[in-house]
Amino acid sequence: MIFPILSAILGILAFLPFDYFWPFGFIFLVPLFIFTLKEQKFWRLIAGFFIFRIVLMLATLYFAFDPYIFLLSTLIFIGLPIIVYAIKKLVADNYWLVAILPILWTIFEYLQNQYSFLPMNIMTAGNILGFSPFLGLAAIGGLNLLTFFATSINAIIAFNLATIDGSKMIWGKFKVSIVLSIVLIIILFSGWQISLSQLQKNTLNYNNLPKTIKIGAVSNNDKFNKEFLIFKNNNFNDKEKSLAESMVKNALQPLKSDLEQKKINLLILPEDMIDIEIWNNADEKAFEKFNISNAGILIKNYGDLAKELNSNLVATFTTIRGDKRYNSALLFDRNGELVDVRDKSRLTIASEWWPFGNWRPFYYNWFLKITPELGKEDAFFDKNFQYTAGKRKILQSNDLKFASLICLEIHYPYEVKKIKKMGTDFISHNASSQWVSVGSDKYMFLTNNLRRIEAVWLKTPIVINGGNEKAGVITPDGKIQSVDFENKNNNKNYGIFIGEIKI
Repeated sequence: MIFPILSAILGILAFLPFDYFWPFGFIFLVPLFIFTLKEQKFWRLIAGFFIFRIVLMLATLYFAFDPYIFLLSTLIFIGLPIIVYAIKKLVADNYWLVAILPILWTIFEYLQNQYSFLPMNIMTAGNILGFSPFLGLAAIGGLNLLTFFATSINAIIAFNLATIDGSKMIWGKFKVSIVLSIVLIIILFSGWQISLSQLQKNTLNYNNLPKTIKIGAVSNNDKFNKEFLIFKNNNFNDKEKSLAESMVKNALQPLKSDLEQKKINLLILPEDMIDIEIWNNADEKAFEKFNISNAGILIKNYGDLAKELNSNLVATFTTIRGDKRYNSALLFDRNGELVDVRDKSRLTIASEWWPFGNWRPFYYNWFLKITPELGKEDAFFDKNFQYTAGKRKILQSNDLKFASLICLEIHYPYEVKKIKKMGTDFISHNASSQWVSVGSDKYMFLTNNLRRIEAVWLKTPIVINGGNEKAGVITPDGKIQSVDFENKNNNKNYGIFIGEIKI
């Protein structure tokens, strides 16, 4: 089992949050593929893939570790070695297996990503190339093409090394090895040139778009919302409502001062920037138009901010409609009127959605005993905080038409593509990464790789911001412009990126 473990180690290196570790993406599967070509026993083949996948997940997605969910995700992938074993029984020639391995790998990574409870796309072979000279290939086929390209390189190298068999090397095998090496060089060079060409094409087409809009994207840290923790429940008495009103105004005043002379077209606030729901507080107009029965103070003050800045504004927070909760993006126009609402369609398991009724893994009961605050306001522990998934939708005002994706939704590229086809001019990805207590740098690096791939693939700018996130924009050539407000020269608990995007 040394080869699967060696592959896992190389994979761990490939997914490290360093700009120039992407070449490991072309070799990390080589030991596993050699093992696949040579192993004849069914259960050893299954065990090898299982060990590889578990070790790689533990070291790469440790920030989202959950034993049951990791196991379920891995079981989806085990279909690959089962099919490989069947092929080996039907076809003795390894040429066929080498040819089909990249296809099978791409298919099963796609299946695992689509049907796992975790956002697995950041741990695909293709995502490694999100910060590489081969990024432009995404313009042709997105993440799946990058995965196929990376695994094809791995398969060719693996077959070449498997062909070279020490003292048993003969002239015929040597010629095969030379041919494979030449083919490998041609594929890499061609892929690089095609990538450059596609990125240049994306840049040209983007620069030729007719309209430019000025956006402001806000990100904040944990301290920004800290003072609102004094409210211990979601039903406020009159005194608490009055206090909350004053606190919200004070929290938004610095933003207003920073932006009032900037003349922006759209301001995007971070998810749950002010994290209060106030269940017994409805804004009259919001209730009449959208049946929103909570967070009236937030709705009023966000609307006032939009009007004062003469800017469209998007705010993302929990809305309650009827007896259902939604994670919603609310769009206010320049007059401060709430004109559109869009609900998150891909919910996060445990915190927003729990499909297994009253059952939960035993270790969570232990966690809850030692840290009682763990389960506060999570669907996992309290059904009152269960969210409802919304429908696929874009936000529109008189002068804007765009997708406002929330947190997990950006991790499903083919869902993003469906939203793009609805006619959106650009994509906003608003997330709160404050849940990442360990490994935030790694999570953000891998997520940025995925967002770069999606921007190139869909030929659409993606505005990024959120809690504990940088604020900025990713253009269709894969370049990121952003501000990191948490630096020595900034004593604020938020940062604002102001820039232009073309639509």
